Amino acid sequence: MAQYQTDALVLGVKNWGEADKIVTLLSKEHGKIVATAFGCRRPKSPLAGALQMFNEVSVQLTKGERLDTVRQATLKQANKTMSADFSAMAYGAFVAELATNLAVERFPQGDMYDKLLEIFASFGTRNPRIGALAAAYQLLEYSGMQLSYERCIRSNDEIAGDAYFSIEAGGAVSRDMVQDDDRDMLDYPEAMRVFIGQLLKLSWQDKPSFTVNGQIMMQAEELLLKYLYHILGKPMKSLKFIQQIG
Repeated sequence: MAQYQTDALVLGVKNWGEADKIVTLLSKEHGKIVATAFGCRRPKSPLAGALQMFNEVSVQLTKGERLDTVRQATLKQANKTMSADFSAMAYGAFVAELATNLAVERFPQGDMYDKLLEIFASFGTRNPRIGALAAAYQLLEYSGMQLSYERCIRSNDEIAGDAYFSIEAGGAVSRDMVQDDDRDMLDYPEAMRVFIGQLLKLSWQDKPSFTVNGQIMMQAEELLLKYLYHILGKPMKSLKFIQQIG
């Protein structure tokens, strides 16, 4: 069977059998990779140290019909903050789970890979809750399922002032374009639109230069989570971890 080598980010790790793991990786060249790591849970396994959540690794894999197999894994960069800070770990797990759901197998994901490197490196230097929210909005931009925040999805006019947001239609709706039979519209105040714009432009190398009202942040989270449920058809598993620490 064909072997290949790639750098990858570890986005998911699940125990399998007595001593093995199934790992989810993200590679620039190969996109999402789901692979078995045989014997990885044994203390002396050469794979054990490298294949930990949020690590950047260099891996050698063998292609399989359903799952690939990790043959070798060398650690390139470990994320010490998220291995020691439960809050950063929980919100980081949310970002990793979202990336896993958005990434495509066997399809190059260079932009998402580079963005995740910046995101994971910043955890511990900023509020993890805001960091995870910004990360999620930014990752959606690479998915082909991004939302329309600044223009009305019905008129294509720029939104001015307060508006509404349609999860099903995937974007903002001007007040004068709302129809009598519209259901489940979310309030979309101007302050929330501005905040989401700031999240989309947030630089991961610099500390944020803006503040946010708690209610506006909760509304932005509600919009995001409802949209993710709409496109994924299931709640994010990592939300339980966040609730436990918070």
